[in-house]
Order: sequence, then structure tokens, then C-alpha cells
Amino acid sequence: MSLSAEELQVRASHKLTKREIRFLQFASVEFNDVIFMTPMDFVDSLTLDAPRERVYRRVLKKGNVDAMLKRTPSFKKSGKNFFRELDQNGIISYSEYLFLITLLTKSQAAFKVAFSLFDNDGNQRIDKEEFLLIRSLVNTLRSSRRKVVEDDPCQLNPADFDDLVFRLRDRLNPESNPIPHLFERVINKQFTRTRRFQPEADERQQLQAKAVEEQQLPENEIDVQDTTILIHLFGPKGNNSLGFDQFQLFYNNLQRELMEIEFHEFSRGKSEISPMNFARLVLRYSIIHQDDYTTYINRVQERSSPTDNGINLEQFEEFSLFLNNLAEFTVAVRLYTAADMPVSHSEFIRAVKCSTGHELDPHLVDILYRIFDANGDGRLSYSEFIAVMNDRLHRGFKSNSKMTSFGWKPFRDCVISELARF
Repeated sequence: MSLSAEELQVRASHKLTKREIRFLQFASVEFNDVIFMTPMDFVDSLTLDAPRERVYRRVLKKGNVDAMLKRTPSFKKSGKNFFRELDQNGIISYSEYLFLITLLTKSQAAFKVAFSLFDNDGNQRIDKEEFLLIRSLVNTLRSSRRKVVEDDPCQLNPADFDDLVFRLRDRLNPESNPIPHLFERVINKQFTRTRRFQPEADERQQLQAKAVEEQQLPENEIDVQDTTILIHLFGPKGNNSLGFDQFQLFYNNLQRELMEIEFHEFSRGKSEISPMNFARLVLRYSIIHQDDYTTYINRVQERSSPTDNGINLEQFEEFSLFLNNLAEFTVAVRLYTAADMPVSHSEFIRAVKCSTGHELDPHLVDILYRIFDANGDGRLSYSEFIAVMNDRLHRGFKSNSKMTSFGWKPFRDCVISELARF
């Protein structure tokens, strides 16, 4: 579906991020002037190149939404078919969309950090309020009267990021806030406006002033709109909480479901993905010129035969786990590139094992080398490989890491951006 005239006007006057454009393209329903995805819209946005054909978004009434949400399974009945089984029966907000696609890119180690960020009171469990606290830092896309913020490419020092996260969590802690109940109410509301955090003493005054201003809004503007994700994780009454193992189960099921969907798409009903189709899968989200794409595909075709074994589901799962640990692998392989040493098959497998704890099947590595060994000498073209893998991991959404300006504002914006990634 093409964007509406109103959305085209917004796009013309504001630079939409790739994620926002993708969400607007695939989101098929609206409720109370807010654009939502259905569970199948979410799956489609990650597995299809273009949305299914439709004329307009479906405008839902309260009865429609209530009926949808009643079909949401409890967390105890969670499984790897969650999104597929719900199909069009559910609503997912833009901030939840960002949350879900972020989970798809995180390693187990990064997932533990994300859990700690959500666990605001340190009791090793996440409740609905803690989930909404982080989610509220992400903009909600609205079909009218909405403010769009551009992506500012940035890169933070991990130590500085940890310090700022600690300070931010402290400021949002009700015990340290003179008006805890009011601010908690405001920060948790679904239709949150973009929040800007100012440095030093002015910051809390501005937050409090904003809270007082927001209190004047009608009650229905402050209430949180329940969604499929909220009800699934925290129950219809919102009084459930999740321990780390439960949250990890949701994370693993999400990863597994999307991996299976994509595998079956490219295997075309067979038990394996052919070397050619695996190359197309790897290059799917790459930001490369068409001529370069053709070069990669032709290279694999020349180095493969119709009788070659492809990639089975287990091997594809290994590849997906490797992508989620790409940052750790990149650090390990830089030792080779710093010494100007090409990476052989065996060194590649060893680097993956040492940096991620996972071992890739030699056949999978062989097909990767068919794609990225530019001159056929059995050595990996490292820079091209990492660039394409990054595009693949982030599904074409990731910006280049460049600090284009300095000072408190860009640094502050980077912190908020980093929080939104967890």
C-alpha cells in the first residue's frame, strides 16, 4: 500500500527514519487516531519486501479491539507460533515494534543488559510499569498531530553510556522525585510526546513542569492503551510480572519464529535453502549497488552446482545466532585485519567459537566464502563481509556510526537513542 496523502505530507516536511517508513508501510489498522500493526503486519514487515496490497487502513472500534485482545494467549501458552497464530487479531504499537525488532538483533549478553534496564527496582522481575517506563522513551507514531524526530547517527563510549543510564534511571525513580505518582502516570501513558532531557538543575524542573502540564489533559489521553504485547506479557489486568527466564523465553520464541518463517520462505517447501537462495537471503537487506549484488550472485552460481547441499534449518539457526553475536566476532577478527592477515576457513570458525561460544558448520562457512571470497584464494573479504552482515542483522535499519556534532545535546540524544535500542 502506498502512503496516504497526509503521511506523504508528513514525510515531505519531516525526515522520517527507515523504521518509521517501514512501520507506516506495513501497519494496517488504526484505533483512536493511532496507527497500529497487527501481529501478521509485524511478521510481514520482516519477511516481505513490500506490504500486502490494500487500499486503506482498517479503522477499528473499541469493540473490535476488545475482541482482538481477548484472543491474546496467556504467557503460559506462549510458543514459537505466537504471531502466526494471532494473524490479524491483535494490535502492536510503534514503540513495541521497535522493541521487538531490537530483540531480534541482540546477543544473549546484550539481552541480559536489556533486562537489567527494564528491571528498575532491581527485584529480578519486570512488571508492566517498568516495561512502559522504557517503552515511553520511544515515540508513538500518530495518524495526526505527531512530531517526528530524525535519526542522529552516534556512537557512545560504553562507560559513559552506563553512567548516563544510571543517572537517568535515578531521575525516573519515584523515590527521588517530589511528585512521583504524577510523573509515573505521565511517563507511562501510551500517547507520549517526545521527551527532551536537559542537563543539571533545570532538568527536574522541566520534567515537573511537563508533568503538571500533562495532568491537565483529559483522563482518556493519559490512560495506557492495552496492546497484544502488554496483555500477553503481563495479563489482562496488568498485574503479572516476568522473571529473567520467562523474559528470555519470549526472546527465544520471537527469534525462533522469525527464523523459521524466513527459512521456509527461502527453502520454498524443501528441507534446505539452496546456495543461490542463501546468498539472496544474506544479501536481502544489504545497501549495495545492483551491479555489486549481481556480482555476488554470479560468484556463488559459478562456484556451485545443482547437486550441492544447501543450508538446513539447524545450520540456519547457527547462522542466526552468529549474527546476533556479530559485534563480538568483529572484535576478534580485527586482530587478523590489524596484522594485515586474511581470514581462512579454519580461522573464521575458530574466531566464531572463541568470540560467541557457538560453532558454525564447515559447510555453512564454505557457502559464506563462496559469497565473500572475492578472488577465489580461500580468504575472506573482511570489510565487505562485516558491512553486509551488519545490514543483514539490522535488516537495513542501522545508520552509519558517525558523530557529526559535539556537546551535551547530541550526547544526550545518543543516550535516549541507545535506551530505545534496548
